[in-house]
Amino acid sequence: MKTASRPLLALTSLACTLLAATILSARAQTVTPEPVQTAQAQTERTNRNLAQKVADFGLVPNPQPLIPQGLRRSANPSEDGRGVIGRDDRRRMTSRAYPWSAIGRLQSPVGQNQVSICTGSLIAPDVVLTNAHCVVDERTNQVRQNITFAPNLIDGAVVRREDVAQVVDVIYGTDFRDGNAAPHPNDWAFAKLDRPIGTIYGTLAWTSLPLSQLVNRPYSGQLTLAGYSGDFPADNPGRTAGVHVGCSILGEVEGNIIHDCDTTGGSSGGPILAQINGEFRIVALNSAEFTRTYEDGPGQRVREGVVNYGVKIDPIVAFIRQFAR
Repeated sequence: MKTASRPLLALTSLACTLLAATILSARAQTVTPEPVQTAQAQTERTNRNLAQKVADFGLVPNPQPLIPQGLRRSANPSEDGRGVIGRDDRRRMTSRAYPWSAIGRLQSPVGQNQVSICTGSLIAPDVVLTNAHCVVDERTNQVRQNITFAPNLIDGAVVRREDVAQVVDVIYGTDFRDGNAAPHPNDWAFAKLDRPIGTIYGTLAWTSLPLSQLVNRPYSGQLTLAGYSGDFPADNPGRTAGVHVGCSILGEVEGNIIHDCDTTGGSSGGPILAQINGEFRIVALNSAEFTRTYEDGPGQRVREGVVNYGVKIDPIVAFIRQFAR
């Protein structure tokens, strides 16, 4: 992407964030040296590996949701009762019902006393959909180590501790070696888990809709974004997802969608959901935000959301169709 055509604003944060925590150090990995290959041979090998991964992950262009028998359904994310644009319309995601049960928090260690947090959605029993920058470090272009996924995390707790899953493999749309940081139109990733927890919590499916439909009725003002933002809830940030019900996709910039759903750091990879034929479907992913900072009185600096970015479903479907057998 060329940055010249973007608004003259500072990109203050991705929608991922860092939280202080006590963590184990990442394990170093060793690899066996391989002989030098031609560029064509490397490309062919990469394509074979990707095709095998797509098969191993069980990815298909048009997945169907899994709603386990006995798992209750609810359209209400708050059953117990920031680029934030304008008024903060988020509420706590405290429901254990589907589809909220299929949304969870990804985290990975950063240094010795912090973790990076993101949001992801179960789209297969053992596969989570999120952003590429949630699984790839943009500075080193390397896959993050010791990534875990906590399904339906509420107040920092899951239903069963044994359901916190380890990420064992990833497929991503970009490793940011092209020099483009998020917002990036291929900032998507699949994370394969070490256990099929989607059979318990359910899985979400996506629907690829044209932008012309998403920005107009019946979807304008009717979308929902869920994410583990680092500023929400104010009393315990990042430990319960915030949900903005009634937001909109506004348009497209350089291959990325722009939206007005309230969000701040930590909600990277959070699903933007639409109800289609009475069923919640992922129609985009949250990814990054532009903000502006201004003075609101002596010593009072305020950071205000201007526009938020997201990833379309189209490139995800195109990738799977390319490599699916």
